[in-house]
Amino acid sequence: MFNFRMMRFSRLPRLVTWTLGLFFGLATIAPLPYAIVLPGEAQNIFKGVITFKDLANYPATGRIDLMSIRVTNPDTWIFGPELVYSWISGDRAVYPKSAIYPPGITAEEESKQAKADMVNSQDKAIVAAVNYLQSHPEIMASTKAVGIERAQQLDTKKIKFKVGETGGPSGGLVFSIGLVELLTEQDLLDGRHIAGTGTISERGVVGAIGGINEKIMSAKKVGATLFFAPVDNADEISKVPEGIKVVTVATLAQAINYLERSGK
Repeated sequence: MFNFRMMRFSRLPRLVTWTLGLFFGLATIAPLPYAIVLPGEAQNIFKGVITFKDLANYPATGRIDLMSIRVTNPDTWIFGPELVYSWISGDRAVYPKSAIYPPGITAEEESKQAKADMVNSQDKAIVAAVNYLQSHPEIMASTKAVGIERAQQLDTKKIKFKVGETGGPSGGLVFSIGLVELLTEQDLLDGRHIAGTGTISERGVVGAIGGINEKIMSAKKVGATLFFAPVDNADEISKVPEGIKVVTVATLAQAINYLERSGK
């Protein structure tokens, strides 16, 4: 049985007190090698983002949002008070800077890389969508024969994207879903407001991204009720807000199949 009692402590020597005070004071004002991630903006890709040239397309009844996150740039140093606030804040995440940026990269270099990654993701999304439609021509029209004819006419050079300042590779899956919706007579969205994230390969394979929870939070705030996430991010997803369903997928085909089944 434990005997609980009050204990008396002697005062710390004055030198030790000053040393500890100096240590904690420096910890407060010293820059720390961390990055802060916050929820970003949502962009409806059916509003001026996708354009077609001489290619039959059909208006969507729903909405698909491209999600983004805001990250402190690699030249920024985080100080103690801001770090503590971010740790206790419900809409921020703190990561070691090395987990987000390559060593030595500058903000200018990161911006150029992000833009290049975005263009690359768009190119892959176009190829992935066209490949999917040519493999599933039956969803392109009311009859399979017409669908096959339209699938054969698909040309990746007739599809363009205009996204603005958003960068990075994580819009690939959303771009591909949007293209499949617009290039088919079938109404996959059925009036739903969805969002998502994930890289895409030309074969339609979905890859993991960063900031998954922040993107889900942003999607919920703008009214999305369905969110597609990479299956490789499944273990990171936590605290899904009420009112939005998160579906993890490994391929573009899985996302399209889910929309077909759930929309009926």
